[in-house]
Amino acid sequence: MTRKKLGAFALVIGSLIIFALPAGSFGSTSAELKAAREALVKAGQQVQTGLESTVQKTGEGTAGLLKKTKGATQKATTGKSRATATDPPTQPPLHGANPHGQGTVGVVDADPSSERPLAADPSGRESGEEVVVGRARGEQNADGSYRGHITILALFGNEMVPPVVTAPGETKNGPLDGLQTSVLDPLCMSTQVCLSALRANSTTTASGSTNDFALARASLLGLGVGAGESQGNIAQDPNCQAAGGAARTANVVTSTGTVAGAANSTSTSKSCRGQAPEVANTSEVINLGGTGVALPPLVPAGCANGTPDTQAGLPGLLPIICNAEEIAGAAAVREALSVFALQVGTMSVLKETTAASESLSVAPEAATQCTDGIDNDGDGLIDAADPGCHVGNDINAPFDPTDTTSAIPLPRAAFRPARTPAATRNAPTAVTTTATA
Repeated sequence: MTRKKLGAFALVIGSLIIFALPAGSFGSTSAELKAAREALVKAGQQVQTGLESTVQKTGEGTAGLLKKTKGATQKATTGKSRATATDPPTQPPLHGANPHGQGTVGVVDADPSSERPLAADPSGRESGEEVVVGRARGEQNADGSYRGHITILALFGNEMVPPVVTAPGETKNGPLDGLQTSVLDPLCMSTQVCLSALRANSTTTASGSTNDFALARASLLGLGVGAGESQGNIAQDPNCQAAGGAARTANVVTSTGTVAGAANSTSTSKSCRGQAPEVANTSEVINLGGTGVALPPLVPAGCANGTPDTQAGLPGLLPIICNAEEIAGAAAVREALSVFALQVGTMSVLKETTAASESLSVAPEAATQCTDGIDNDGDGLIDAADPGCHVGNDINAPFDPTDTTSAIPLPRAAFRPARTPAATRNAPTAVTTTATA
């Protein structure tokens, strides 16, 4: 059997595993059945809440959204002017100007905008995207903090299923986490038959955010299968910041690597102080046995081998762009498959995107003398514990990380304890402590 045939066979078997494992998973014990039922009921309630909210919010406005004029909506929402893509089909949009990594399983966009970048809102509300499926995003906010956001399903900018959103110090999971931890994880431990359903895990710290989404994952006998997966990550150390996005529509892997895949993309960006940014994009439409597969004329060779901006489909009526790519400085975007309907010039009635990834990084600013962890003025106090790093040299005043006065050695007498009168020299004294960085 050739590698391509083996890959196709693996893709079929993998699909069967994903759909067959749930049926076999719940035949163990009544306790497991009860836990599964409770988890599913809870998840159903969450979905129902999201649906009710969506119906209430859309209502009569749905028709208006279908006929929207996106340029006016975006400008009114953000209050910022944006550039216009000269060739939108081959210039896929970045979402937002803040550093981030983002992966999206699928997007449906009526009357797609040619403005760049689009708004950062993962639900698609501000960017005018009608349907968003499986979008994972890790982002650095304008104030330097980080956040994570996973949109499971959004319709007309409304989250149909409650999103998973994290701030620094938080870890959160998706609506089926109860089912995962009470039934599927124990099953995996006892039988080595592993299944994940609607995974949406987000963790954010003070220095980054990791976000992982999957409609389904299964592992059996060394064969791993994934369907509808995306990741959006960003991390920073004192010298560099790295961001990455990935999206996979379907994937079958073994310990030796990928044996079959459909519509996969990745994007990475890394920026370090004093160095040029490093960016890289990859994508493929069909992969069997580790080799891209061409199906001309619908899927030409460029779609198979990852050639950026490969044109396919039916010009005008149903044009297709494989591996659409845009790189500008430290920003990179890659869409594995973009299908347009009724395209005239640079405009089209509809755009459907499968497996989109993007990344943007910014080199960290050099540490100031109030954030470098060094006792610059030799007073035994470091950074926030040093009065010289606070407004007016007052330890009780707000911390000012840009202050440089802590680097100026103050007279040593200023830090000597006051002389104690002889009468009280042996009396008990109050002890105070000051945290040091």
